[in-house]
Amino acid sequence: MAFSFTRSNGHRKPKEKSERRGPFSGLLGRKNDQEPDDIPQMDVVGGLNRALRKTAPKDDAPQHEDDAPIREALASIECALYSIDAIREVIEQAYEVALSAQNVEDAGGRALLAERYDELRLSINRIIEQLDERAARLIGRNAHNLDVKLGGKANYSVSAVRLDISPKGLELDPPREAFATFDEITRVLEELDSAVKKADRAAAGYCRDAQFLISRLSQEQAAA
Repeated sequence: MAFSFTRSNGHRKPKEKSERRGPFSGLLGRKNDQEPDDIPQMDVVGGLNRALRKTAPKDDAPQHEDDAPIREALASIECALYSIDAIREVIEQAYEVALSAQNVEDAGGRALLAERYDELRLSINRIIEQLDERAARLIGRNAHNLDVKLGGKANYSVSAVRLDISPKGLELDPPREAFATFDEITRVLEELDSAVKKADRAAAGYCRDAQFLISRLSQEQAAA
């Protein structure tokens, strides 16, 4: 689930959710006060589905080989966006656990919350390990930029953003002190803040990539 943060005592915390929203609701629902990394206002999911459906090869229709790289790239972007949404939901849960630990005076109680936090942290890697190969191209451990042939000599590059918990990804360290100190909890909150910003930037970039590729695909269909 997508989520946003508000500041509280120097840290940011998830806003209360009145209802459960579907994938991309936070990514695509921003109307006001856009920041540079905000996702463009567009129906990415609907556009992706329409583009992929319209260009799906039919048994009795000739296949347009020039469209294939664009369709494959859009499929990878769609899978990556769904996976980012799942990762962001885990980050939200981890943030709530760390915030709760700030209000626990008992070291034993904080240690239990540290265990729960670490379980959530490691679950992000499990999401990465189970990625569809199309999403893995863009956000997996061995992610690489996706070069899309647009016809002729034109190419378009979709950037890879590694989103596992390693230093090359989201940089989420384990709670080695088991939340024994409030300084460690503060560090964890800062790491989560950076992690969600990186996930947001990745999602914003892929939405812009999808917008461009959908437009390009529509142009090619109109010219066919």
